[in-house]
Amino acid sequence: MEIRKLQKIKGGSFTLSIPKKWVVKRGLKSSHQIVISEEEDGSLNLHPISSQQEYARTATISLEEFSDLKALEYNVATYYIQGAGQIDIVSKDIIPAAKKRRIKLLRLFLPGIEVSDERSNRISFQVLINPGSFRLESLLSRTSTFSSDLQRDAVESLTKWSFPLAREVIERSGEALRHYRLTIRQVALASSSRTIAREIGVRSCQECVTFALMARDLSRLVYHCSQIARHVLALEQQKRIDQTILNWIEELSEVAYRMQKDAVQSFLSRDMKLALRVFKSMRKVREREKKLLREVMAKVEDTDVAVTLVLIGRNLRRIAGHSVAIADDGMNRTLRPGNARDRL
Repeated sequence: MEIRKLQKIKGGSFTLSIPKKWVVKRGLKSSHQIVISEEEDGSLNLHPISSQQEYARTATISLEEFSDLKALEYNVATYYIQGAGQIDIVSKDIIPAAKKRRIKLLRLFLPGIEVSDERSNRISFQVLINPGSFRLESLLSRTSTFSSDLQRDAVESLTKWSFPLAREVIERSGEALRHYRLTIRQVALASSSRTIAREIGVRSCQECVTFALMARDLSRLVYHCSQIARHVLALEQQKRIDQTILNWIEELSEVAYRMQKDAVQSFLSRDMKLALRVFKSMRKVREREKKLLREVMAKVEDTDVAVTLVLIGRNLRRIAGHSVAIADDGMNRTLRPGNARDRL
């Protein structure tokens, strides 16, 4: 840490010398432009304008390190999420055509990624997305819409005994997962570049953390919605479920659905009263789940069917639980020491 004296110059402005070591390390010159940003705690940050190109970094993966393609795909997805602009997969030998085809399918799961170079022993992916084109709040709102629609349709596939709809929900959940990966990528880029953070609507490191938590909780909502659809498919060869049980599932789902909508809105609008309403609604979820379990135990004789219905109720309760977590994310985003909005 260095302490430097503030100097007043003509015209009323002030100057402060920058350490030479910092300037040399970053390859800056006297004409180089620097962005000065003020944090919420009053501190100032200096960012060379060239830092907005930091997201164009390259990751190189050796194919020989992975005997399992699943592990390779996971590594590519992780590099993508962590903000790599280019991902090179290289091999000492010729990469078999079948293996190449599977690797190239990653384009379907990672938004904005395309093959930029392909040789006998190499595949290069390049991310064509401009980080500034996707504001984090917009991505989170879109993922939330995916999730809430998935929940409605998953439950409807049971109440209307529509197994094609259940299959469609599972298929659609993959698109929601793509949005999640893009969202986490944006969070990672924002954490490494103040310029990108400003472009996508992140005001501080603390807010970056709450965005990451929010994205994680939304991804769990999507997961539980797809699980409900999978449980519905497990009932395909069974008799239609008793209407009283279906009514309780609908009631439980409606409470969880409203909690999800309120929780996301409380996060985006910083509405603490909405968040508190979400917290209080958890009691209704527990009550309805208990009544559902009683109905299942009293009216369903087949053990497998009973277990499946219980699991559907459990997934709905978990959707409600993650909605509480989202509301908590919103509270942490809003309630900060010294923030005037801390008061209800």
